[in-house]
Amino acid sequence: MHRLSLLCVSRASSFNAAAKLLILSLLLCTSCGSSDTHTQENSIIGKWKLQQEYSNEGRDTPLKEFPLSQCDKETTLEVLDTGIFVEKNYYEDSSIGGECGKDSQDTRGGWKKSSPNTYLFTYDKSNPLLLRRSVVNVVRGDLIVNVTYNDRDLGPNTKVKFIYAKVQ
Repeated sequence: MHRLSLLCVSRASSFNAAAKLLILSLLLCTSCGSSDTHTQENSIIGKWKLQQEYSNEGRDTPLKEFPLSQCDKETTLEVLDTGIFVEKNYYEDSSIGGECGKDSQDTRGGWKKSSPNTYLFTYDKSNPLLLRRSVVNVVRGDLIVNVTYNDRDLGPNTKVKFIYAKVQ
């Protein structure tokens, strides 16, 4: 074999090895970067503030927006990385001149991931609602909580949808 042929084969081998290393490095960096970003965007962990509420009249009727007062919008939902959530509810209290009051008892429960962008909330047994289902998603940066429960007055399949914005 000629020296030129040996030199070409040697350079081609070096080039192939370098190209493979470069491609492998790019793939690893790309997958790490996009995965981390995706996880951060869809994470339910953190503190959220109530923005909107929708409800129906039971028996699978369509959801209608329930107007919230500024006081209602002080309600927060904190989702902890330990699998626990705590909701602090606020309301206008007519007994104290319409001032903003906080419920004496927080709503508490646990959560678990059921699919890539879907979570299930389980409420503590002290919760008086006969909950059938509570599904949580992150949509365009908002936390959406859809609750289905049985209401004594409104009937089965009563639905409530809460929309929370992340507190920075």
